[in-house]
Amino acid sequence: MRFISCASYYGTGSSAITDFVSEFDDVFSFTNEEFRFIQDPDGISDLEFNLVECFNRHNSGHALKRYKRLVDFYSGNILGRKYSLFFGEKWQKYSYEYIDKLTDFTFPGWWQYDLYDRGQWFYFRKRILNKILHKTIWKNKPELTLNTMKNEITYASHPSEEKFLMATRKYIESLFSSVIPDGYHTMMVDQLLPPMNLQRYLRYFNDNMQVVVVDRDPRDVFVLDKYVWKDGVIPNDVETFCKWYRYTRSHRKTENMDTEQVKFIRFEDLVYRYDETTDLLIEWLNLDKAKHTQKRKIFNPDISRKNTKVWQKFPEAEKEVAYISERLTEYLYSY
Repeated sequence: MRFISCASYYGTGSSAITDFVSEFDDVFSFTNEEFRFIQDPDGISDLEFNLVECFNRHNSGHALKRYKRLVDFYSGNILGRKYSLFFGEKWQKYSYEYIDKLTDFTFPGWWQYDLYDRGQWFYFRKRILNKILHKTIWKNKPELTLNTMKNEITYASHPSEEKFLMATRKYIESLFSSVIPDGYHTMMVDQLLPPMNLQRYLRYFNDNMQVVVVDRDPRDVFVLDKYVWKDGVIPNDVETFCKWYRYTRSHRKTENMDTEQVKFIRFEDLVYRYDETTDLLIEWLNLDKAKHTQKRKIFNPDISRKNTKVWQKFPEAEKEVAYISERLTEYLYSY
């Protein structure tokens, strides 16, 4: 099985890649859900840092707990199912097996962050009795500590880089192999990796991952978020937006975005240079043109054209657009 994924900087149109690749009969498109457990805080990359690169007797075991908590969060609950909606019980099953594989041993024990993770109120409520005891019957025994977390389990983990990567690759492969239908060998998964620092994340796959990084004219990103989506995810004052936009793209000055596994694409090129850009993608992804039976039926450049030059439709944004054009000249799309 091989993976194709797309990566976005937020609102840059990476779903166009998902839609385009989904038009091929021999590609299994695994929904439009974003599967971010590799890149998110407390995710797999953070696990590697804490277990392998910066081992610490407290941090490493605690990182496994935090990953388990992330797994449980992404599983969802009665109020809203998340990954369990797509993987069923396999999401937690394979994730817990992965945690066990990385765990050297466990023992009953706790430390400060086991309290901290549960919130300040929990922390101070648990520690207040200890303080009272030190002011009364333990007044002359500062070395004593009241064990208020007798049921807490501490994890110990310090795998080699090789062991961590082998376990991670098997985990990811098993997880997605459990849902790909028979007869398919290529899977399209949305947002598995971030657009930056990709050489780190690609190590979690058996050289069977290709990722398309998609960017978009900053004028459209700004206007769409501020005047249409109104999500509040990115800065909506133009000065800070320009700083943010440049800050999030700065990695491209030093990171190779055109390799066998990474390809950089402009969203506008998919629309205005459709044939040229899609031919490039088909060749790079080694897709079979004969299997492109739904061409333009899922990703239609004529429809997506309406989502370009949006900044021209909002006269109230004229000054902001001019400011962006002046500050982010090198990122503007040349129509």
